[in-house]
Amino acid sequence: MDLIAYLSERYYGQKKEPTGTGPYITLSRETGCNATGLAAALVKTFRKNGQHWHFVNKEILDKSAEKLHLDRRRLEHEFLLSKSSIMDDVIKAMSLRYFKNDKKIRDTISEIIRYEAQKGHAIIVGRAGVVSTQGIPNGLNIRLVAPLSWRIRSLAKRKLLSEKEAREYIEEMDRKRNFFLEQFSGKPVSEIYFDLTINLATFSEQEVIRIIMNTLEIKGIL
Repeated sequence: MDLIAYLSERYYGQKKEPTGTGPYITLSRETGCNATGLAAALVKTFRKNGQHWHFVNKEILDKSAEKLHLDRRRLEHEFLLSKSSIMDDVIKAMSLRYFKNDKKIRDTISEIIRYEAQKGHAIIVGRAGVVSTQGIPNGLNIRLVAPLSWRIRSLAKRKLLSEKEAREYIEEMDRKRNFFLEQFSGKPVSEIYFDLTINLATFSEQEVIRIIMNTLEIKGIL
């Protein structure tokens, strides 16, 4: 998706909302829970069953940063994942005067996520998907959790970090992700409710996939 073209079309009223209503999945996670790996495994499972799904993770940020002439890490960590704002830089880089404040940027990101969900067969990883997709039927909102000790060991192994480094990273990213969710929802993370919360410490990846597939069938989404 060309983000700037999408925004421009939406702004000038040239693009219609998709008429579909899913199916879609949103994956939220505590740091150290590998949601991207799970999303990729789910896509493979769907395709084996003859269903063509895809997952969306950082592609929106990558493309927006490219079009804004900003470093993606700066866009993500200074604007989306921290309490500081770089709106002045964003506005100057974009030269699109209709973006007036942080809320407009958040609303635009939510609109793009809703577009993906409405098109259907999308797994949306992070980006406050559970908040942005509210009101869109045929979706399953999932939260991946695990004890801190498990997340430390898992992240340290996956990223080749020491346990001390993994703990520090998890604590910092949990704080930033919680703040990001709260920005979008306007409420504490403890008051954001998911359809399904899965403890990754007690299930294998294949078991998690079976749980999700069964839940989709129970809810009549598949």
